[in-house]
Amino acid sequence: MHLQDMNEVANFKKGSNKGCADNNLNYPPYTPKILDEVMYSKTLCMDAKQAWGNHYDVHSLYGYSMVLATEKALQQVFGGNRTLMLTRSSFPGVGKYSGHWLGDNAANWNDIKWAIPGMLEFGLFGVPYIGADICGFFDDSSEELCRRWMQVGAFYPFSRNHNAQGYKPQDPAAFGPDSTLVKSSRHYLRIRYTLLPYLYTLFYKAHTTGETVVRPVMHEFYSDSATWTVDHQFLWGKHLLITPVLHPVSQHTQIQEINMPWSFKCMRSLKMYFHDSFVYVYVFSRRHPMGLIVALDDQNQAAGELFWDDGDSRETVKLGNYIHYKFSVVYGVLTMQVTHAGYKDPNALKFENITVLGVPHPPMSVSVTHVSGVTRAKSTSTLPTTNIQYDGAKKVMFLQGLSLTLGETYLVQWELELKENQRFDCYPEKDADEAKCKARGCIWEPSTMEGAPWCFYPQDYGYAATEVSSSDSGMTVAITRNKKYRSSGRPESPDIDTLRVEIRYHSSNMLQFKIWDPTTERYEVPVPLSVPLTPETDESKRLYKVEVTQNPFGIQVIRKSTGTKIWDSSVPGLTFSDMFIQVSTRLPSEFVYGFGETEHPTYKHNLNYHTWGMFSKDQPPGYKMNCYGVHPFYMGLETTADAHGVLLLNSNAMGERNTHKGTRMLAHPEHMNWQYMHIHHMQMQPTDPCIADLYKQMRAAGIPYDVQYADIDYMDRQLDFVLDPEFEGLPALVDQMRGEGMRFIFILDPAISGNETSYPAFVRGEAADVFIKWPKSISDEIVWGKVWPDYPNVTVDESLDWDTQVEKYRAFTAFPDFFRAQTAFDGLWIVTCPVFVHGTVGGKCLGNPLLENPPYMPPLESEHLGLNHKTLCMNSEQILSNGKKVRHYDVHNLYELCLNVTNKRGIVVTRATYPSSGKWAGHWLGDNAASWDQLYKSIIGMMEFSLFGIPYTGADICGFFNAAEYEMCLRWMQLGAFYPYSRNHNGKGNKRQDPVAWNSTFSEASRAHAEGNTVVRPLLHEFVNDTTTWDIYKQFLWGPALLITPALDQGARSVDGYVPNARWYDFHKAKEVEVRGQMLNMPTPLDHINLHIRGGYIIPWQKPENTTYYSRKNPLGLIVALSDSGSAKGSFFWDDGEGISK
Repeated sequence: MHLQDMNEVANFKKGSNKGCADNNLNYPPYTPKILDEVMYSKTLCMDAKQAWGNHYDVHSLYGYSMVLATEKALQQVFGGNRTLMLTRSSFPGVGKYSGHWLGDNAANWNDIKWAIPGMLEFGLFGVPYIGADICGFFDDSSEELCRRWMQVGAFYPFSRNHNAQGYKPQDPAAFGPDSTLVKSSRHYLRIRYTLLPYLYTLFYKAHTTGETVVRPVMHEFYSDSATWTVDHQFLWGKHLLITPVLHPVSQHTQIQEINMPWSFKCMRSLKMYFHDSFVYVYVFSRRHPMGLIVALDDQNQAAGELFWDDGDSRETVKLGNYIHYKFSVVYGVLTMQVTHAGYKDPNALKFENITVLGVPHPPMSVSVTHVSGVTRAKSTSTLPTTNIQYDGAKKVMFLQGLSLTLGETYLVQWELELKENQRFDCYPEKDADEAKCKARGCIWEPSTMEGAPWCFYPQDYGYAATEVSSSDSGMTVAITRNKKYRSSGRPESPDIDTLRVEIRYHSSNMLQFKIWDPTTERYEVPVPLSVPLTPETDESKRLYKVEVTQNPFGIQVIRKSTGTKIWDSSVPGLTFSDMFIQVSTRLPSEFVYGFGETEHPTYKHNLNYHTWGMFSKDQPPGYKMNCYGVHPFYMGLETTADAHGVLLLNSNAMGERNTHKGTRMLAHPEHMNWQYMHIHHMQMQPTDPCIADLYKQMRAAGIPYDVQYADIDYMDRQLDFVLDPEFEGLPALVDQMRGEGMRFIFILDPAISGNETSYPAFVRGEAADVFIKWPKSISDEIVWGKVWPDYPNVTVDESLDWDTQVEKYRAFTAFPDFFRAQTAFDGLWIVTCPVFVHGTVGGKCLGNPLLENPPYMPPLESEHLGLNHKTLCMNSEQILSNGKKVRHYDVHNLYELCLNVTNKRGIVVTRATYPSSGKWAGHWLGDNAASWDQLYKSIIGMMEFSLFGIPYTGADICGFFNAAEYEMCLRWMQLGAFYPYSRNHNGKGNKRQDPVAWNSTFSEASRAHAEGNTVVRPLLHEFVNDTTTWDIYKQFLWGPALLITPALDQGARSVDGYVPNARWYDFHKAKEVEVRGQMLNMPTPLDHINLHIRGGYIIPWQKPENTTYYSRKNPLGLIVALSDSGSAKGSFFWDDGEGISK
């Protein structure tokens, strides 16, 4: 250790023993308010010469220059060993080499107070190793003052008891071995030494990111103006609040209450608060076992980190000779993730004990999973109950005897009995009360938890297994309803007492189960599943095991490697009736993604008893509004960073409800096909002169532009296959565009007008009997609707309200039944099957009224108007390709699934989708609005449709409804360049919003685009072991290697984006980003979108042109982004761009 004292320069004489010359340096025109108001007081004359200049100019740098010289000397003497330097005089920059003490203070109550703002200021100055002379340098200290100072001084980063010669001793021992001061000092210094790894990690953060070690409360709670003047409390990092006693004869101290959860510990007068949502590391010495203190926040989450090296060598961070952990607690799982393992401690240190603060209930069990650093293989063990203690009064859980090796990754999971979260809703209808609840045999108990059902099932409500038969390929189970309870309370839909269950082991990582009534033939979804032809009969190869519980009956699917139950329906509430089926399951974590199509505000679902309806509808995106498609598929992330997917193969109207521990569902687990389709840039405008002008302007501006769309305006009176006279030049324009490498796509609606005197589309359809009709037992007539086509020879008065326009001007329309074998269309832009009347013309649906308003109505948009709202009557009859007759009630969600394709590659873009649509079609996210929130919601939508197996997805750039605003449209064009399906599209009556409709600056910024064969995916797909990525939905990836971080807010000129733990390069600058595993503020001027390439990957590229037709003729290239090890990999697919792969 080297101590530099009196290096200001300090001089016991004024200037020199000869005084100082009378000149402008020693006596400048203005003298600041300094000591003695003389420049050379207690220092050298200002005209003294130094190598850096006149002492007048460099006086304040003297201590800094001495620090630099001392650092060189220490390096020469000690070489690679770490040293410690302290300087009393400082200047910006000394904190890189030296610590600092606050000088020669005095033993008084004022100076103990002053030391805290002094430390906080030096934290701002970049000198984190800071402290004051404990108990004071000058004067004699009283026992009370010194005791209080030893308490707070234990939490100075530089902690030293120091006084001047001639004053009485003030070290703790001087007050006697049995004194209160000795006992208090020992206690708080032991806490300091216990928490030294935490303090050490704070210094690592200060070294690598510039964070403060000791910091004011306002740095963490700056939105709370009350903290702006707090200077008698301070924090260690973000998470340890220290509130010392700074007044004589004080038993209590005034505490600034902070609006955050804190775990309070009062230790012999000094008050310490562990900030919830943090993990602390402690050690008794560098050779003793380590441990963690976990302080949970209101969401039962926490995070922290640990830096560890040999404690002696220089440049361990630069050389990588250290261990770094990231800790996180989410949903009862502590993840101890090693992010760097460049050092092996010779003492074979282990984490022995973990203390968790804020655990609401005692744990039912605790498991520990070890994750191998190389193979990522996992081994799980259960912690013996003797190693688990729980303090119910303090809500603290103690885990002991863990022996977790330092430098290895672990997952520690505890299961809690959360009673209110275990409730499964027995009365999902909206008019529940106690009488109705008990009439179903259920329990009525009010709850204070928001959204929790007050009416819920008893534990044995449901079915019981009466016969189980197992084989190598699966299981069959007979189950019987527990009749001690009444029926499910829907007399129009009686319960079925006896059911069969079949479980099939399709492959090592795929299984399927089916529940059905063996006595009655029922409708089943006519969508073929891509499952192996032969089951996986070798139990050792299956990644899962299946167990059946008897009462209540349930299926448990368990991941062998971790013991996690990824499906557990052994809960009450299984209901199976003619028109209402309910299955519930516990979820392994709160991280659930998928279920569509509806607008979600985040990618990860909110599990606080929220319900989403699923029933396809012509409904623009909106919160909890069922939209165009139905995708009863979800991906669940387990707390071990493993993932699973579940497909609920059902095409009827559904309601899906998520809680912290359960979700209602019918499930047949099934992997979705992931398909590849090309990237295009598209535009839409109304008339062929406008299209021609747009085409010329886009080409002149150099905007990448592959496909031109024609919306419904090109049709005469919106009649399919009939060209409007205003578009008589369109065929020639299309031929011209095709000849120049463009593509042209037309929209077709499935509604065929029946009010024409001579309309081949209707005549041929009627002759072939392809239109949807009523069941013959009721009527042999077509089920007439109304959509876009107008009556012949009418002029639409658009000043009338919408319903009046529909009634007066819209023609009767028939809908082709695409299930029939004789009905087929080639590639199209397809809109959902909307009907502008409800059910049929006149609104009277024939047949069973329960089909329109079933006993249980899922939470759908306008549910009070019935399932037939804005679509056909549910009793309409359709005929499958095998001749089987089915109700629209059953196949409504499948209407636009049944398409044939040509023998040449084409594009089918559909608004309504269902699982497997991605095999044939792309999808746009519907009629969105020109608003800022739609930018980030489009990212969520794309990531969800990637989950659903439809990678060719995008939103209408700049919005369909309402007028677009300049900045929003520009940001949307930047984002939209990275939609797989990229189209600028707006509705009738709005001004143009294509890139050349604004100005040259907009056009220039819109040229930014990328070439490559990739699809959208969330960050968590590539960095699943980093739990931070599990909540990210405003950034996304193209494949594994290109990170897109767009600006999504009005006025934003910088973006906070997460940089996952990998090597990354700025795409625009070809420069490595020196940040990993943390948020980064990225400058984002108006003409810029942030793109980063992941190290270790090779991306193919091609010199771009305005269309891919010409781009394909240009030379190819590669971008090679090297990883830390200097390696990279990639793949490249190329074909003729037109043929269909077999």
